[in-house]
Amino acid sequence: MSRPDDFSLSIIVPSYNEGACVEQLTQELGRILPPLTKRFEILFIDDGSKDDTFARVVALSQKDSRINGISLSRNVGHMAALACGLDAARGDVVITMDADLQHPPELIPDMIAAWQSGYDVVNTLRHNTATTKASGDLLSRLFYAIYNRTADVKLIPHSPDYRLLDRRCVDALCSMTERLKFFRGMVPYIGFRQTTMPFECPPRFAGERSYTLRKSLTLAYDGMVSFSDFGLKLPFVLGLAISVVAFLYILVSIALVAMGITPLAQGWVSLLSFNVLSLGLNLTFIGVFGLYIGKIFNEVKRRPLYFVQQSIGQPLAPRASSDTIRDSGLA
Repeated sequence: MSRPDDFSLSIIVPSYNEGACVEQLTQELGRILPPLTKRFEILFIDDGSKDDTFARVVALSQKDSRINGISLSRNVGHMAALACGLDAARGDVVITMDADLQHPPELIPDMIAAWQSGYDVVNTLRHNTATTKASGDLLSRLFYAIYNRTADVKLIPHSPDYRLLDRRCVDALCSMTERLKFFRGMVPYIGFRQTTMPFECPPRFAGERSYTLRKSLTLAYDGMVSFSDFGLKLPFVLGLAISVVAFLYILVSIALVAMGITPLAQGWVSLLSFNVLSLGLNLTFIGVFGLYIGKIFNEVKRRPLYFVQQSIGQPLAPRASSDTIRDSGLA
């Protein structure tokens, strides 16, 4: 299935303290996008930055109406900022990317070509640079290994949030109303025709990486809880295994006592060890249940994922889809 040459394009750029990068990224996109389509927007989502990120976006928007910006009322995290961008984007095609130029804009023409050839989602595969810390790479590999063995959907290791989405896919993602957003799992979950493109990850253009180890671990935890109930199944599996071992131990102990090999009074150390192990496992699994219940508690409150403090620019006109016509009462 081929796609038309006349299409609108939205570039979503979540940004947190990226004031030193937005101008260079805009310049690169301004060079690459016009030959692809005349109807495009560059939408910066300022995730409660503490620097002059949004002020620079405002200045760029005053020079070029195709540059838009949304400033969130506080820092809500990368996934929530992405959700805000997807809600606001109006293009037939949507591309999400970071502002630090580690997602090279030069890949966009190839992504568009793949979309025009019939793919609905074009994921990317990052090749790590020499500056990547070995500890971070090890933790990343460990996460993907555990996730893909326990979750309902499979992730591509080292696949970042640099991807192209057809409008149908954007609408599908926006229809998933959970607050616990994990787009690396949500995108394969929606299906459609998907492909992957590798790219060499260059160093940051400027500034420092805002994704700390703590934020990475939080994202990993959110992804596990969102798409895997393995933590809820683990107590049953491990508890059953311990019960079998304990039952066999009891049978062996009775046999040894009956044969006079072991006095009845001995074995208290083993029993104490089993009791301590049982207590530790119980407390651990109560904690696991608490993690899931905590996420359920946050979901049922249905609080908005983000609040917009300010928006600037002229977004693309909404698409006149069949759903829009039905909602307006014209059909």
